[in-house]
Amino acid sequence: VPTTPGQQPTTAQRNTYEESIRPSGPYFIILWTRYPAQAANLHDFLEERLGSVARPFTVQALDKNDHLNPQGDVESPESLVEAIGKVVAKQPRIGALLNWEERVTDAAADTVSSIVKLAESAAEDARSSGEIGRLLANLAVAAVGREHVAEDPFRAVNESLLPILADRIASLRSRGDDAALWQEALGEADGGNGLVMKDAARLNRLLHIAPSAPEDDGGERGAVIALPEEFLGEAFVKSFDLSPEDAMEKQFLCIRSGEEEDSVRWVLVQTRAACDHAQNRPGPLPFHLGLCLPVSRVPKKKSPVALWRSPCFEHEDETTRLHVSASFPVSLSRKKAGSATPLFRLREQLLNHLIYHVHGHGARPGFISFR
Repeated sequence: VPTTPGQQPTTAQRNTYEESIRPSGPYFIILWTRYPAQAANLHDFLEERLGSVARPFTVQALDKNDHLNPQGDVESPESLVEAIGKVVAKQPRIGALLNWEERVTDAAADTVSSIVKLAESAAEDARSSGEIGRLLANLAVAAVGREHVAEDPFRAVNESLLPILADRIASLRSRGDDAALWQEALGEADGGNGLVMKDAARLNRLLHIAPSAPEDDGGERGAVIALPEEFLGEAFVKSFDLSPEDAMEKQFLCIRSGEEEDSVRWVLVQTRAACDHAQNRPGPLPFHLGLCLPVSRVPKKKSPVALWRSPCFEHEDETTRLHVSASFPVSLSRKKAGSATPLFRLREQLLNHLIYHVHGHGARPGFISFR
């Protein structure tokens, strides 16, 4: 962007900037200029022009005269890096997030380093990469079984490396230099007046709901698919021993509107055990019947003991809940499930909570009691 006072970019230049700069994460812009006042103008310009592209969280200027020698070279790279660090320090909230990203990246690097050191310690020739390959192969086989490694070698190795990386991330603590940054970022924050439901729904979507990707299919663990047509209409009664209306109101705790039920959707949730999914064990895939419904359709009364209720989350611009009943299991063949396009997928933490409920409900003991 031109930095000469009064000079404006042409339309062609604007289009070029917007097409060539496509940041995928948080970023800031440092304007390397002799005219620091232009930083504010650039910030206003980007705020106005960047529609589909993420906006920078700040635009700051660094005066060339402070860092260049008479020959036009950077006089002190260390001073330049320090000056850039001060730009982040002026934005402690985003700085804290970037600090977290850096720590996670370091944890990933440490994971890789530990694997390499382990391989080299077992190799007769420490310079040979053969032992690393053997170790990776064993990691893959341990995760998904020898016969399934070739289907997706990356995913197989990733399954084994995830627990190692997860432990390193979970054990991260504040470092001396970082503590002040995090304290300033949070300040006296205590959540304020709490979250309104819409904010909570967006956060729950981020934490627990994975959008459907082109390569996903209904056989994925945690996949939520529309109830297949062969279970709809009269077939619903034959399959589940009650009408959709009774199921909706009594078993899945949904207020009926008396009109077309276009705001609710019957779904199936894939509830396969993690080890069976990783090893791709044979047999039909287990699902449980569920109902996606707006929070406005959820009555304030006690749930049936078999019913699992998700926290509210945003789906298709609506604040939604997912109700799943342990009393309504369904099995689908791999071919049938694989041909379905998921509406979304439950992430691991929420999925495990659902599976625990399903199996806990089925295993609950009963006893005779006289009163």
